[in-house]
Amino acid sequence: MKYIERIKEIEKAENLSREELAMKCGIKYTRLRNVVGGQAEVRASDLAGIAEAFPEYEVWLFTGKEYPQDGQISPATKKGQK
Repeated sequence: MKYIERIKEIEKAENLSREELAMKCGIKYTRLRNVVGGQAEVRASDLAGIAEAFPEYEVWLFTGKEYPQDGQISPATKKGQK
């Protein structure tokens, strides 16, 4: 799973519109729209904003790995799907 797919998973799991996600993460809506739409490359600052807003997803967002014992989970785990 790539960064864009992980961002979409967070958006879906947290039941946020793209605009709401952008606001919560301190990213301009047009920037996030372009990143998720594939018109712009994901920047470290984009991921950092998302990780700051959702610290429980930080490791998963960057690596795709989970460490539940350390509070590092994916949206699927949070929803009890895993």
